[in-house]
Amino acid sequence: MEHFDYGSLSAKSHLAALEIDRVWKSAACFDRTLRIEARSFVRLAEKRVRPTTFARSKLFDKMASNEPILFSNFAIRPYFNHGRLSTDGLLRELRAGFPNSTRARVRTSESVNYAPIPIVLDRWRKARSRFGVTDLHYIGTRFDRRIDTSGLNDFNLLPRGTDGYESQDSLVISTAGGFTDSHSDDHSGSNHSFVGTKLWLLWDTLEGFEHGLEDVERCAVYNRAAFDMDAFLAMKSSCWIFIGPGQTMFIPANLTHKVVTLEQYLGLGSFHAGLPGLPNLLSHWAKLSPSWAAPFQPGRRGSVEFLVRRAVRRVRELKTQSRTEQYRWGLPYMRKVLRRMLIDRVQDPRWTEVGHANFNNFVIAASQI
Repeated sequence: MEHFDYGSLSAKSHLAALEIDRVWKSAACFDRTLRIEARSFVRLAEKRVRPTTFARSKLFDKMASNEPILFSNFAIRPYFNHGRLSTDGLLRELRAGFPNSTRARVRTSESVNYAPIPIVLDRWRKARSRFGVTDLHYIGTRFDRRIDTSGLNDFNLLPRGTDGYESQDSLVISTAGGFTDSHSDDHSGSNHSFVGTKLWLLWDTLEGFEHGLEDVERCAVYNRAAFDMDAFLAMKSSCWIFIGPGQTMFIPANLTHKVVTLEQYLGLGSFHAGLPGLPNLLSHWAKLSPSWAAPFQPGRRGSVEFLVRRAVRRVRELKTQSRTEQYRWGLPYMRKVLRRMLIDRVQDPRWTEVGHANFNNFVIAASQI
């Protein structure tokens, strides 16, 4: 693939047809199912999630409407090198940021193996093979103390940690051509790019099933998940994100995603549950139960009931706090979503969430506050 500054393209609000063609042709070099016809450019351009400047109101609006968003200036900053980030500086911090015993899970198209962080970074820099690392947890490490990611969690109801129901803040390392097949996460997620670009294709999991698109977390897939560009373009929920250096994306849990690395990539991934999107998240879990969910027992943390109780406790605390603090947690946005859902329930007695205990318990408790 010819060298091109994809980073400058990812920062543009509007992409011309030739620029869209360049991005998708590059992705199709690694995944033939992503080939597009010229007739698809207009429809594809309409489905791009464009970068925007960060505002808490924009993030909460998208959480409430269950849609993804891409920010060009979300506050993730290094504490080293006077707050300026360079690839060399980042690599130095990564080499020194983990215990010597830490091993990264390295995935290629043929195998999965484990390697020390310095060896992985050497392989990444040489870029002689395609691989990806997506679950290298950094919570509690020296690297965690050297980078300011507080913005990812200052609205987060999930505990910060590495278990399935927690935030699972992780490093993402991949070379050009690194590919993640169509899959979904149990939580809503975020990704931040320090270096490099990726193309994300996203669509509602259940709508995807209706159009013949598979999800490796939900379907019995033996090779590659079934995918078709015409079906992708036909779906109401489908969209794509072209993320580049310094950008941060947030996506809801109901979206299956397929990801291709276009340029060598170093970034962060994290999971979250915010009040504005929590009713949507609980509604999604009512249809597709999270893989980590366990039956509730007193004192057990790994259950949906635990997170519901945590959310209700936060809402009750916010009732007595200032409007500024209520806004910081997105309480007004959550109320708007609940009002809409309660209207839907009255208008349609067959509403799918009726009878789901976790969802109902949260709606009843939150509506009384």
